[in-house]
Amino acid sequence: MRDLLGYARKTVVVSGAASGMGAATAQTLVDLGAEVHALDVKPVAAKVAQALEADLRDRASIDAALGRLPARVDRLFNCAGLPGAPFSNLDTMLVNFAGLRHLTEGVLPRIPKGGAVASITSVAGMGFRKNLENVKALCGTKDFDAAKAWCEAHPTEANGYLFSKQCIIWYTMQRAVELVPREIRMNCLSPAPTETPMLPAFHAQVNRDFIEKHFQAPIGRNATPEEMAEPLVLLNSDAARFVSGVNLFVDYGYLAAVETGAKVGLL
Repeated sequence: MRDLLGYARKTVVVSGAASGMGAATAQTLVDLGAEVHALDVKPVAAKVAQALEADLRDRASIDAALGRLPARVDRLFNCAGLPGAPFSNLDTMLVNFAGLRHLTEGVLPRIPKGGAVASITSVAGMGFRKNLENVKALCGTKDFDAAKAWCEAHPTEANGYLFSKQCIIWYTMQRAVELVPREIRMNCLSPAPTETPMLPAFHAQVNRDFIEKHFQAPIGRNATPEEMAEPLVLLNSDAARFVSGVNLFVDYGYLAAVETGAKVGLL
């Protein structure tokens, strides 16, 4: 039988591999025969080839992890993220965008022709076009330190989770275009609310009933981590070899409901 996904003996890196969608992604890749190098601040349960401690709030920590990653990386999965409170807006921006970008740019020189990058963003970022001036300003910073300085200088704009997810979408599309000559693909995935350890933090910030009324998938339940990990794995697979620059909504029709007027869009 043909291996449509093509992960057997591929070298992959997964950030945020200790819990939630990242843990499900790491385990799925192990099951598919990939050599998985996992990054997180917490212990990783999956039987990966290597688990490295890396704090995406800290450039030196990311650089140290990069120093221990293989010289060739076929696929990168950016799954690490913070929900905002109880973490500060700055920490959330660093992990979700500045650290994600720094890790990605550090791995990209190791990715060969035909390789790919996939990042987790959120349906919360769907309104990025309404905030494009600020999104472009942060994405236009040259490196981790410059991004951190921009966030510190613009605390109102760099307001945490929502803005960080908007920036991931723009960064993905921008770099996808730039990477065409190298034949490296870049995509992102926008999950609907998912049953992960992060979900209670969202309920603490915003009333749970409000989230379920306005943002839950139309099917009437939250997704499982595996229901997000598997499409993410698909995006980086050989089966998606002609897919790049895409923000894939995995929401059981939430975006469709908003765009057809069946549901009020609040973002």
